[in-house]
Amino acid sequence: MVLGALAGVVVLTLITSLAVIPWRTYGEQGDRIDELADQLARLEAVNADLSAEVQRLRTDDGVREAARDELGYVADGEDRETVMDAPLLPTDLPNGWPYGVIADIIAARTPSP
Repeated sequence: MVLGALAGVVVLTLITSLAVIPWRTYGEQGDRIDELADQLARLEAVNADLSAEVQRLRTDDGVREAARDELGYVADGEDRETVMDAPLLPTDLPNGWPYGVIADIIAARTPSP
């Protein structure tokens, strides 16, 4: 009786170790492969964008645009003008005239979220 139970445990252990565990690992590997394939596709898209940017920067117009954006280059005959953001406006105005009109102006200049 004990020998039969021991043989059953051994057979069950062999079935588990030879079939169930490898099958679960196989499924996990498939999921991991899918994740890595998605990551590879995203990285290839980024590489394609970077390659296009490099090709654009190898042209004369690309070099001029990069010099303009990164270094502030101004070509002969051009004027450079710097436009600053509008300053933050006060919101704690007193009640009464003319502050109601000013509050309306501030509300109109403030971008809505």
